[in-house]
Amino acid sequence: MRSPRPPKSRFARRFERPPAPAGTALPPPASHPTGRTEGYLLLRRPIVAPSPGISLPEGVTLVPLDAADAPLVHRLLKAAYASGFGTVPESVLAWWKLVTTDSEFDRNLATVARAGDEVIGFCLCWTSGFVKDLAVDARWRHRGIASALLANAIESLARRGCEEVALKVDIYNAPAQRLYRRFGFEP
Repeated sequence: MRSPRPPKSRFARRFERPPAPAGTALPPPASHPTGRTEGYLLLRRPIVAPSPGISLPEGVTLVPLDAADAPLVHRLLKAAYASGFGTVPESVLAWWKLVTTDSEFDRNLATVARAGDEVIGFCLCWTSGFVKDLAVDARWRHRGIASALLANAIESLARRGCEEVALKVDIYNAPAQRLYRRFGFEP
């Protein structure tokens, strides 16, 4: 007799869908149009799927979000989303309130990447196993910061008992889609 399956998370129930056929791939990345798009892909991966090996550049550390970091993280998100791949409230106070009063906020799932006193990356996950924000300062991209933040997020969600990690990515954000593919995310 089969043992009963554990109950699905609130997030998993919200986005219930049949499994994708084997070998299903993401659509090929396309150039971002000049106007904004509403097109996003919902990607998932089992929490137990292996993650690529990660190493941070020398002098870079990952630390939990602190209120003192809010203005720097807000500035980073505004710059990262200026290309149209996301949105953030104009005011740092509005952003901080929106994030910290959400029922799924847990400070232990909000991680800042620092190089000395500089905030160079940020990752925020909700307790349901959803990666809400992942951003890296343009001057620090292609050095493994996003990979380290994502790997850290997956490990943190695994410790919380999540069975699956999910996120949304703009259909035109080819660099982010490549990162998520390397981590085993699929539609």
